[in-house]
Amino acid sequence: MKEKKDKANLRKILEVSYALCFGGLLLQALGFGIQYRWSTTFGMVLAVLGLVVMLSSLVLAGARLRCPHCDASLLSGGRFLLPAAVSNFCPHCGKPLE
Repeated sequence: MKEKKDKANLRKILEVSYALCFGGLLLQALGFGIQYRWSTTFGMVLAVLGLVVMLSSLVLAGARLRCPHCDASLLSGGRFLLPAAVSNFCPHCGKPLE
């Protein structure tokens, strides 16, 4: 049986995705700062780890933010780079996201 997703679950997924994205951005900034100031190897490891965390946030949002009615992705149609543009209605079926 298909699990019904409500809007609270969609918002929670969006919050986790944003936290991962900004955490990855922070890791990248920290890595580049360390690389510039002290250690090249450790800084590069942190920068690459930050990039992986940022990409995982996009994968999470793309895979889990789906309409509870038609199961279409809510990030299609140019909303992939701005997940905050997820509206109260599904862009595919037009039903409200409750």
